[in-house]
Amino acid sequence: LAQSSLNVSLFGQLDPEPIHYAGSWAYIAPLGEEYALIGAYHGLSVISIDDSTNIYQVDWVTGPSSNWREITVIGSHAFVVSEGGTGDVGMQVIDLSFLPDSVSQVTTFDSTFGKSHIIEKDILGDPNYVYVCGSAPSAGRGVHIIDVSDPDHPREVAQYAPGYAHDCHVRGDTMYVAAIYDGYLDVVDISDKANPVRITQLFYPNAFTHSCWTSKDNTHLFVTDEVDGLLAHIYDIRDLNNITPVATYSANTQSLIHNCYIRGDFGFVTHNTEGLRILDLVKPDVPVEVGYYDTWAGASGGFHGLWSACPFFPSGKIIGANRHDGLYVWQFNETYAGRIYGLVRDSVTGLPLSAVAIQITQTGDSTLSRTDGSYAFGAIPAGSGGYSVTFIKSGYVSQSLNTPLNAHDSLHFVVDLVPVGFVGTTPALSDEALVFPTKCKGLLKVRSASNFKSELLIFDVNGKLQGTWPIPGPAESHIVLDALPNGVYLFKLSGHQGLHKQGKFVLHR
Repeated sequence: LAQSSLNVSLFGQLDPEPIHYAGSWAYIAPLGEEYALIGAYHGLSVISIDDSTNIYQVDWVTGPSSNWREITVIGSHAFVVSEGGTGDVGMQVIDLSFLPDSVSQVTTFDSTFGKSHIIEKDILGDPNYVYVCGSAPSAGRGVHIIDVSDPDHPREVAQYAPGYAHDCHVRGDTMYVAAIYDGYLDVVDISDKANPVRITQLFYPNAFTHSCWTSKDNTHLFVTDEVDGLLAHIYDIRDLNNITPVATYSANTQSLIHNCYIRGDFGFVTHNTEGLRILDLVKPDVPVEVGYYDTWAGASGGFHGLWSACPFFPSGKIIGANRHDGLYVWQFNETYAGRIYGLVRDSVTGLPLSAVAIQITQTGDSTLSRTDGSYAFGAIPAGSGGYSVTFIKSGYVSQSLNTPLNAHDSLHFVVDLVPVGFVGTTPALSDEALVFPTKCKGLLKVRSASNFKSELLIFDVNGKLQGTWPIPGPAESHIVLDALPNGVYLFKLSGHQGLHKQGKFVLHR
């Protein structure tokens, strides 16, 4: 069960057919009126959402009975598909131009497929085509590319069908195809709509590739897998022949991520039992959750909660179809995140530290430093007290820092963790003792300015004790290191009254 909401407010809600809901899409009339189109069990519901006090169903178009019904809109026509019915139920084409009075079905395209799972379009590009995925019966059950420039007479121009295509995303001349059961993503050149050609394929561990969407600047791809426990992945796609993973995301790994739709700087994620989640994707390699609204009161996991979300309204409204209780309409206050970057090192050796747990006390969020010691994370802006960030690694003394964090911040901190047992240099003993040279050829010297007895301990860079030498004082003592190989070493000099000194030296003969 997720928390209820953050930075997202409910504008309105409607449950027109209390059975089951699936897809949702936006229609904006010529004079700016906004309508939500949602896929219900027995058909398409067209809902006016301009007035939060009067959200109502304007009209209804019956279709094959199904839990799955998806919609897209081009111009003044809606295109609707479902997995319901028998025979050639095809794609319904619905004229929306007479709203707010009524809508009407003008035709059904059923010449090349019957049932189908989803329908997509290029929301930023060519408005003349729709792309139908997960169809049956049809050879290969791939993607049907359909010319709808004359919506009364749709015309299929090609099929891309190397195998089953569950969903797709189209951006310009490129189509990304989610081959869910085969566990990969196809990247396809569709510059010639009649002749789609595969560019490359993306494979990754445990893939159950369900859906994807490109970032605002078309440099990154957000990919989801429809399985509880699997993370969403973000890939750098600037070079399609070298697609590179850069980040992962999940609000709760007990709940699967269904879809992500990106508008501007934000990703709008349908996260099933975790509801709507909103990500700041200004830096796609460091996605930050900045808002959410939970739509499911039960336990996390399984096929419950939010199916779809559509953020493509000029007003900024977001709509979603919740499986069990219909339409939600939200407003998001567009909170941006700040980000913190840096490096974690061993304070004695200066070497980078990996797998350091980095935790924000106020939020409970955490991340790990990478193999090169670097780290990056983000959070919503801190309050007046700022954030307390703690760095934790076994064998080291934990360290915390306090910092303000504002929207759009990119802060940088280098953190040096002290190994346990090397808790710093005590000034009193620093004044009394000197261990030198820092670069020695086999002879290390300890010199004291007063009469004290101490003990010199030498460790390798992994903290393993290499030897112990008594230092009688006050004269200069010489430590012969013939038994030690060349390398970097740490020392600890313990003196009277618990005083001590620490440091490092390089042995090179």
